[in-house]
Amino acid sequence: MTVVHGAEKGSSYKGTSSKAILHHYDFLGDFYRLTLGPELVYSYGMWEEGDTLESAQLRKLDYHAEAAHAVGAGRVLDVGCGWGSLMRRLVETHHVDHVVGLTMSPGQAAWVHDQQWPGCEARVENWFDHEPDGPYDAIIAIEAIEHFAGNTVWRAKRIARYREFFQRCHSWLRPAGRLSVQAIAWTDRGWLASLVLPPQQLAQPAGTRGSKERLGLKDIYGGVKNVREGFHASRKVVPECFLPTRAELTEASGGWFDVLEARSDPHDGVSTVKSWLERAEANRTGGAELIGESAVSDIIREQRTALRFMCEGRFTVVRMVFEKV
Repeated sequence: MTVVHGAEKGSSYKGTSSKAILHHYDFLGDFYRLTLGPELVYSYGMWEEGDTLESAQLRKLDYHAEAAHAVGAGRVLDVGCGWGSLMRRLVETHHVDHVVGLTMSPGQAAWVHDQQWPGCEARVENWFDHEPDGPYDAIIAIEAIEHFAGNTVWRAKRIARYREFFQRCHSWLRPAGRLSVQAIAWTDRGWLASLVLPPQQLAQPAGTRGSKERLGLKDIYGGVKNVREGFHASRKVVPECFLPTRAELTEASGGWFDVLEARSDPHDGVSTVKSWLERAEANRTGGAELIGESAVSDIIREQRTALRFMCEGRFTVVRMVFEKV
């Protein structure tokens, strides 16, 4: 197991800054590690009846390994490797020879390094500056793309950033190589409509008569509340992040990849956040000793908002499998 610290390079990258990453993953991460379970998987799991958080998370890791055709591969790239749960699973369970994991969190990379897992190489590096030592057989990016566009609200700019990512993945992969992506995503109506429209309108296809009904005062108040909660999360918990839509990722990948699978699994988000919330409440006192009561309260508030947004159909869990053309 090795860890590499990449030197910061001058670039046009406008995604999440190192400062924001340090806040979310290194400072708040001390609390998250109390709530995520022994595998330290910080992304939404794949749930079936009777699952625990741990079994749902392992199912999710296995899904991406199989979807990306990473099983038995020589070299795999894990973009946004976190605390290394996927890296370890790929080597120990799916017989991958070598996994390179990218994270912008020095704390996460150091933690992975301390585990001394064979075949795992963690790099403190953002994907924009990555220069692989050789081609990859597969690439997996689980809830990393939310960091790629920073706070950009303009759709065209976000798609340009995502497209650059797909272009680079295309250049890193062997012929017919696969990329498996998981993202927390707004509905295809876009971020603003997903935030402010009432749930009954979001549930209707865009362009139908019911989807164009005028908003009442209660709906307007609800939309304002949602925007306020979104800004709170952006300031206190997940700074400089922006959720994509499935349509944006499909458009950005065009010409570089064929989309083999695209699925929406909101129930997985609901089940995961419910579990995280239960553990967060149970660890509130211990967490306050690590990061302070105010920061713990911010996390719990953000998770409650995420659960409500997921239940109301404002965002979902998108899983997409791409094949290099």
